[in-house]
Amino acid sequence: MIAGPSGSGKSHFTESLAQAAIEKDLWVAWFTLETLAAAIGKSKVDGSTARTVARICRADLIVIDDISLLPVGEGAAEAFYRIIDAAYERRSIVVASNIHPSAQGSPRSCPRLPPGPAPTASWTTLTW
Repeated sequence: MIAGPSGSGKSHFTESLAQAAIEKDLWVAWFTLETLAAAIGKSKVDGSTARTVARICRADLIVIDDISLLPVGEGAAEAFYRIIDAAYERRSIVVASNIHPSAQGSPRSCPRLPPGPAPTASWTTLTW
């Protein structure tokens, strides 16, 4: 999870991670939360959601960028949950958010993170 204000280098850092993975012949799936929600939403129309999630989760590295840049609807939250649930402990996942984890009670924050101490980094927090 990488969190910080706009312009702090979150996307640039995740692009570097993705490029390093590609150079090692690994497959990378890159989404913004908005494009992920669109992909999962589109798959619901023809009943291929499980196949779409499985295809995404075949990637060695899954990147979900730009969480909380826009208000999050139910479809985006569901898409995020489906990928995280399917990939958990099976794939590497990078999530980049404009909302600092300490602001998790904010109505714009999605998905909600478990309660815990606020990170100590001043602009970008990286947790492995």
